Parts: sequence; structure tokens; C-alpha cells
Amino acid sequence: MSSEITHDDLATLIKTRAGVTVTPEELADPGCMFLDLGVDSLGVLGVLADLENRYGVSIDSSDLLGRPVAEFLQTVNSTVKASA
Repeated sequence: MSSEITHDDLATLIKTRAGVTVTPEELADPGCMFLDLGVDSLGVLGVLADLENRYGVSIDSSDLLGRPVAEFLQTVNSTVKASA
């Protein structure tokens, strides 16, 4: 993975950590919510934990749960870039 998490990267992580198959195109929809895709809060936390471990960052999950995928990705990428 590069220093920016893409929709492709996130789709792979969701499949690996939450067991849900989604397409990058679904994730690119600005109004897309994890629950709409069948990814519950535990799945989101699994994805987040994987990203935190890979990039050595800490991200407050309470800010991300229940938010659209686009906001999740923006927050994660901002945090990763700030720590680089």
C-alpha cells in the first residue's frame, strides 16, 4: 500500500477484515455508508485496526463510526499523511 489509501485498497481491506465483498466504485459514491454495504461497526473497527498497524498511527474510531465511507477515507488519509 502507498501512503494514500485508495478505494481499491479499502475494498481489499473490507474483504479481508470484514468478509464483505465491495467494489471500489461502490466506495467512491459520496453518500455510501458502511452499513449500506453490509459492513457493521466491528468490520469497520477491523479495517481501522489494520490501517493503524500498517501505518503506525492512532485514529479515534468514535469520529468515524456512522460516517460516510468518503469521510472515513479522508480522515484516515489525512492522519497517515500527517504522520509521514
